Amino acid sequence: MTAGRDDLIARGVADPDRVLIAGASWGGYVTLLAIGTRPVGWRAAAAVVPVADYLAAYADESEGLQAFDRSLFGGSPDEKPELYRSRSPITYVDQVETPVLLMVGDNDTRCPLQQVLNYTDALRSFNKPFELDRFDAGHGALVTDERIRQTEVILEFAARHVPGVEPPEH
Repeated sequence: MTAGRDDLIARGVADPDRVLIAGASWGGYVTLLAIGTRPVGWRAAAAVVPVADYLAAYADESEGLQAFDRSLFGGSPDEKPELYRSRSPITYVDQVETPVLLMVGDNDTRCPLQQVLNYTDALRSFNKPFELDRFDAGHGALVTDERIRQTEVILEFAARHVPGVEPPEH
């Protein structure tokens, strides 16, 4: 992520003072990991339905997702605790330097709510700026009005934190 950002800046495509990183699901995970492990160079971050606390997410996931995670990590959190910890965005929350928008579905079974709330609690404990947007759905929304609302939330967040971004008209 940082190499791509740096290349776009070097080629004059991106303005280094206006880079917002964003993603959903795995992209939300990568977003949070990037702002924690490579905190410099982001103006703002938006993570939608992310994995934010891998240990807590694993505990609340379905058996199928737990099996998938075990295949990724080569074992469970009990077997590979340090690996899970080192791959978890919450481990690096103290290093976050940018405002963060977190969007999470109250009924998400893939990236469960509690692990995102753990991340916001950690941000709060380090006095890091963040916004939390919870919605009444699971891993994303299929209702058009909710998707529009979420897009507005992200654009309004960007307008507050990235120079030159205009808020959406209602």
